[in-house]
Amino acid sequence: MSASNPHDRSFSESKLASSPIAPAEGAAAQPRRILFVDDEPFVLQAIESLLRRRRRVWQMEFLGKGEDAVKRLAEEPFDVIVSDMRMPKMDGAELLKHVQTHHPNVIRIVLSGHTELETALRTVTTAHQYLTKPCDPEVLTGVIERACALRALLTNESIRAVIGGLGGLPSVPKLYHALQEAIADPECSLSDVTRIVEQDLAMCAKVLQLVNSSFFGLAKRVTKIHDAVVYLGASMLKQLVLSVSAFRLFDPPQDLPGFSFDALQKEAAVAAAVTKQILGKGKGVDDAYTAAMLHDIGTLTLATSATSSFREAFNMHRAEKIELTQAERRVLGATHAEVGAYLLGLWGLPFTVVEAVAYHHRPMDVPHEGFDVLDAVYVASALGEEAVLDPERPGAYTLDLGYLTKLGVADSLAQWRNVTSERSETK
Repeated sequence: MSASNPHDRSFSESKLASSPIAPAEGAAAQPRRILFVDDEPFVLQAIESLLRRRRRVWQMEFLGKGEDAVKRLAEEPFDVIVSDMRMPKMDGAELLKHVQTHHPNVIRIVLSGHTELETALRTVTTAHQYLTKPCDPEVLTGVIERACALRALLTNESIRAVIGGLGGLPSVPKLYHALQEAIADPECSLSDVTRIVEQDLAMCAKVLQLVNSSFFGLAKRVTKIHDAVVYLGASMLKQLVLSVSAFRLFDPPQDLPGFSFDALQKEAAVAAAVTKQILGKGKGVDDAYTAAMLHDIGTLTLATSATSSFREAFNMHRAEKIELTQAERRVLGATHAEVGAYLLGLWGLPFTVVEAVAYHHRPMDVPHEGFDVLDAVYVASALGEEAVLDPERPGAYTLDLGYLTKLGVADSLAQWRNVTSERSETK
């Protein structure tokens, strides 16, 4: 990532030092354990040579067969596996699927010289990151360190395992079917497809994950759903839906009074629209829109993949009239904001988006100057929830007026609230 682009900030920059995404103090004493797998000996030798400076902080092993990697993973714990795709007997897709199933905490990275559509589709639900050969050692190092730093976001091993084992997130059935029908319609335009995709948290996240992978070799990060749809095209989207099943049908939790997935979706759409009103054509509006659309993807993840624990936290939130994040922290050891940031970070979304999702309830915990993307998502998500849900319900989130006054935007709150109300009536 280019240090000159504020929307592609490196995870080594000073702002991260105060973030919960940063490695814990003293983390350097625990070397990263990285497993590289490639059937070409000269490739492994080249990687080892390029990364020789990392030997002080990484414990690296190099294997030539997928089968050997399976055995090694069973013997010792690893933080990251970096695998080629085309290997005899057990190829990269099969190896990463095994790792996903049996070692879900291990970060899975594809490093391949083959960029065919088939290759991308075979790994879209199993790989966290995609890199192409030849890969600059600084890029490879940055991706590995960034992914490992994000793991420090969560201290609860069971939640790490839940997130690590996810390949795709469920989608609302009606939107799933709408996308299928739209793509099958020869009169359907990419704008029509974009409107459908933008209604769904899971679809947005998966589309952005894929288009930002190295398979497409884009010079900059894509954060606008329409741009991502244009790059992917209807054919790729159709194969994602029909062949890879990346957009699975949503199975809402049962017997959970007060929880509504439809409301969650609507609140996200409203919040995303409001960020555009808040920032106008200002700097970072696209990142803010994406972060607002995905800010509660951690809630979706927990509700579908850690259902019993989420039910306990949600019921505690309502019974004790405390904020949901407080209940989640007590039950799960992590909040939906952190879970969402962890997942999106592993998927390679820009740091600006990951940060805004991580702090969409607590932007004041991040030292920063002025009103920026982080604050816009904070305001929009709170106002969206207020407009879509009952603002008087127990444990409802409220905006910190003192914080907004300090930023010099408190006087705009009434206007933003009116805009939110209008948006909620049209969504």
